[in-house]
Amino acid sequence: MRRTVAPVVLVALLALAASWGPVAAQAPRALVVQAATEPPGLDLTATPASATAGVVLYNVQECLVKVDSHGKLVPWLAERWHTADDRNYTFFLKKGVRFHNGRELKAADVKFVIERAMNPETKHPYPQYYAAIGDIIVKDDYTITFSLKTPSANFLLNLARQGSVIYPREAVDTLKSAPVGTGPFTLADWVRGDKIVLKRNPEYHVKGLPRLDQVTFRFIADPNAALAALKAGDIDASLFGLGPEHVAELRKDPRFEVTVGETTNDVIMAMNNGKKPFSDVRVRRAITYGINRPEVVKLAMFGLGRVIGSNVDPLNPYFVDLASAMPYDPARAKKLLAEAGYANGFEAVLKVAPQYYYTVRSGEVIVEQLAKIGVRVKIEQIEWGQWLSRVWKEADYDLTIIGHAEAWDIANYANPKYYFRYDSASFQDLFKKSEVTLDDKARRDLYVQMQKMLVEDAPAVFLFIHPRLVAAKKGVTGIWKDLPIPSADLSEVGWSK
Repeated sequence: MRRTVAPVVLVALLALAASWGPVAAQAPRALVVQAATEPPGLDLTATPASATAGVVLYNVQECLVKVDSHGKLVPWLAERWHTADDRNYTFFLKKGVRFHNGRELKAADVKFVIERAMNPETKHPYPQYYAAIGDIIVKDDYTITFSLKTPSANFLLNLARQGSVIYPREAVDTLKSAPVGTGPFTLADWVRGDKIVLKRNPEYHVKGLPRLDQVTFRFIADPNAALAALKAGDIDASLFGLGPEHVAELRKDPRFEVTVGETTNDVIMAMNNGKKPFSDVRVRRAITYGINRPEVVKLAMFGLGRVIGSNVDPLNPYFVDLASAMPYDPARAKKLLAEAGYANGFEAVLKVAPQYYYTVRSGEVIVEQLAKIGVRVKIEQIEWGQWLSRVWKEADYDLTIIGHAEAWDIANYANPKYYFRYDSASFQDLFKKSEVTLDDKARRDLYVQMQKMLVEDAPAVFLFIHPRLVAAKKGVTGIWKDLPIPSADLSEVGWSK
């Protein structure tokens, strides 16, 4: 009896072992990524923070239209759209798309979301995106028409941005901590101060995606700590916050792939145009001439980063290279300060958020440079939440350094209430014209004029474009090389077998 059973058992065990083989060879289904900054909240309709967009946009919540990895606009929750003129856009929704709560997305949801964004009482961070919208007409469950009051050159782009994510009305009260959307992942857990965990959405409307079952965002602000975590295997990739000083070292390590790409993250030193002495354009120009921006990039960014001359980034089709328009010239800076009545210079406070390493590093270089023209600057480090409340909301600052990651955000300079407090009727007029100009050549001409005006008026010192720096374990695939929109889109990221 034993002689007959043993071969059977052996065959069964061999068959079982064979069945284990392919399973063991399968690619992992989870990924741990590092991000430098924890989001202040997860409601994209309440905060402009790129840290929020990095986690939520295109991962948890999506838009009618999407900006792809090449910066192109592609249909998304709307499978197509049609316009017969410059004023009416009809969108045809993709059928069968379900929110994470199980309910199907309908045109009425789109109408609710956009009308809520247009309502001043909601204090949406980007109300200007929707200013041109007149009527929103639901024709049936899957068809919706936007009737514009005026032509809007960026109308489709605005519907792809972080403030235009679509969510169910019943989830409004939980958006800050538990956003509900249609994305490839759902929010599984948020351990404050540590991590956010996303789980695969099994009913995602794009077949075959996502490729991962779980994504964990680990918040590690210090670049050295991020490097240590990567080398120890605690994280699989660093998406935001890798130190530029680590790039050369990691490129030599066969365990990792390093990607250096472009972003829309223009790092600026804003000056409070609404208070003295920065209300004087001569002072703002002096500050600009007093900063050696190539040296800032060399010392703070180890040479990684592109010096810029205005707020328009190189990924923008209307970009004009004005990096040399106001070169380092301390003698000219001193002369301008004297003309403005500050021959002996003045004192100022530079507020920076240390969660973003480049703000402190750039600030330290700039403080030394400005001291040479008599401007005595003291650095004050404040937490990100304090920066948002004191600097961004209340304009309670002299100088500040931050990266503006949102693409096509030149609109900020046309808003006198924005924290720059830059108020130029001429610039506002140019911007308004650019928004209703659909002819590409004519619009480009307006953008060239705006960029040159920003150089002349110097509302901020345009420092550099922060490069896309990614380090990932060998085998991780699908991470975007460039970052045309502030989203860590992980829908197509996975592991090679």
